Amino acid sequence: MYDNEATLIIQALGSNCLAIHHFGSTSVPGLSAKAKIDILAIVKDFYCVDTSNLEKLGFENRGEVIPSGRYFSKNTPQIHLHLFEEGNHHDDRDAYAKIKKDLASKHTDGMSYCNAKTEFINTIIEKAKKHRKNP
Repeated sequence: MYDNEATLIIQALGSNCLAIHHFGSTSVPGLSAKAKIDILAIVKDFYCVDTSNLEKLGFENRGEVIPSGRYFSKNTPQIHLHLFEEGNHHDDRDAYAKIKKDLASKHTDGMSYCNAKTEFINTIIEKAKKHRKNP
């Protein structure tokens, strides 16, 4: 299923698409997982993405994650598409991964988990805004 969706996403993003990855539990053979596919697409320039092409595939734009990223979801099949611009910072990614893991063990409710991540995400957003002003 990932392969079919990845092909369609690559076509929708065109030459702006640099890479596409299957991640999350469904990407690991033999691992129990929810019936959800997580896909990460890296693009050269986020602001050149024609989101209407993704919408034609059934993806709903769910908004900004950080200034260089967006989140899309599709219900049939259930797919979460994370779209990021090249050049994201690995240190920030690793810190976010740690926070997510720590919070997941403390919050069983989805909303409380999301709310608990807000401060960190806002810090990253501010950092990204400063970086865009002063590259």
